[in-house]
Amino acid sequence: MSELDVREIPPNERHDRIHDVDDPEPGESLTIVNDHDPKPLYYELSAEVPAFDDEACAVEREGPERFVAELPKAATGSEPETVRIDDLNGEPHARAFPGSEPKTVRPSLSAGEDVAEHDHPDRTVLFHALEGSFDVALDGEDYRVETLGGDDVLIQYNDRTPQFLFPRLDDRGFAHAAVETDETDAVVTAVWPADGEAGVSTGDGGGSGGPDATDPASDSASNP
Repeated sequence: MSELDVREIPPNERHDRIHDVDDPEPGESLTIVNDHDPKPLYYELSAEVPAFDDEACAVEREGPERFVAELPKAATGSEPETVRIDDLNGEPHARAFPGSEPKTVRPSLSAGEDVAEHDHPDRTVLFHALEGSFDVALDGEDYRVETLGGDDVLIQYNDRTPQFLFPRLDDRGFAHAAVETDETDAVVTAVWPADGEAGVSTGDGGGSGGPDATDPASDSASNP
């Protein structure tokens, strides 16, 4: 079992240092000592690391600035699975992975490639264009998904703050802000190019200055 105390590491470097630690063996854990509850790290690992056993993760507060987190690696069946895009032809994503339900399905397409029409019942789908743009057809409606630029602002509604996304957005030159609002009973997150001026406002004086949470951009951002 490995242990890493990150309290003396600059906050913006902590996640990278944690990822640099050698992976524990299946069924073992990496112990992290932090000065706060590492929920952002939990969300990041849960979303991006298939081997992370999020159900067995445990955090114990041992003092005002000492939180000890056990980050376990699943004993079996935790390796990433890969299927060909052609295998999704006309089938729900889950059927491409017989006997399992992946936490994340992440297609990777080259220019000119596409994903055939398929179903994803009882799933919320969020599209991000890291570079360039692409078209999405949903329930007979066509949508264009593009990278943010200029004065564009992405508005997202979620049941929690998407902390695991923030380090990735920082690395790619995007600014972000998140506020909770009783009006939508959700966490409203705004993302915009870091060289622009924007923010998120709940309409009741909360949050920072910028576009209102009912910005039309939310239509394509939250329900694509």
